[in-house]
Amino acid sequence: MAQTAAPRPPCVPPIAAEWTLPAAWRTLDFISDLHLQACEPATVQAFRRYLHATQADAVFLLGDLFEVWVGDDALLDPGSFEADCAATLREAAARRPLFFMQGNRDFLTGAQFDALCGTTTLADPTVLDCGDQRILLSHGDALCLDDTEYQRFRAMARSAAWQAAFLAQPLPLRREQARGIRQESESRKRESRG
Repeated sequence: MAQTAAPRPPCVPPIAAEWTLPAAWRTLDFISDLHLQACEPATVQAFRRYLHATQADAVFLLGDLFEVWVGDDALLDPGSFEADCAATLREAAARRPLFFMQGNRDFLTGAQFDALCGTTTLADPTVLDCGDQRILLSHGDALCLDDTEYQRFRAMARSAAWQAAFLAQPLPLRREQARGIRQESESRKRESRG
């Protein structure tokens, strides 16, 4: 007997936000999926060097800048990895605009992130109007439609109720939960490849 595929949800493209860029901007840098984390200091240092050296008129950080983000209050933890990253971003934002789009690892960033890091958060998706061309920006995880397990988690984790409940927990507990979620995800990836 032939199996039929599960029906897909109707594909309704999200309405994109639009930004008109200043005509004087000639060079734009786009970065995504750096997955910065304290246990990979070489990657963090390379990112710092890049931010210091780039000659771009603006930098667009298109999601998953961090391996995991457990809430903006982590920025207020003196000497923490997050606080150090905020200082790096703030310094770079003093020289040129930094735009940030949430990814599937750092979707819990909020207004405090922008305020402390000097970034401007963009909606996903966003269209840049660059005069003679238009550029569509998206982190892209919303397009992984075949990964139904992830899409269910994404819908749950992007809900205001889930986020409020998660963020109401103490920061150390959120960090521990995030580690557990990441370990479980990596284990599932290994099993699916094996």
